[in-house]
Amino acid sequence: MKKSILIFSIFMASAFVSCKKDYVCVCTNSNTGDVSYGDHFKANTFTKTAAEESCKANNDVSGGALENCHLE
Repeated sequence: MKKSILIFSIFMASAFVSCKKDYVCVCTNSNTGDVSYGDHFKANTFTKTAAEESCKANNDVSGGALENCHLE
């Protein structure tokens, strides 16, 4: 019984960790209206929040030239 619970636990943990998706940070240049594709991220459900925050930080770093930064 303990062995089956351990195997099931390992299986579930690996399912959450291995589900990484590719994301790209997309921003709009407020001066030209062009869409720019920036950083690429491989994130799972736990690291996606950090990737979103990093992408949104591009709004501040660019001196206001980039706006509406989000992950796609």
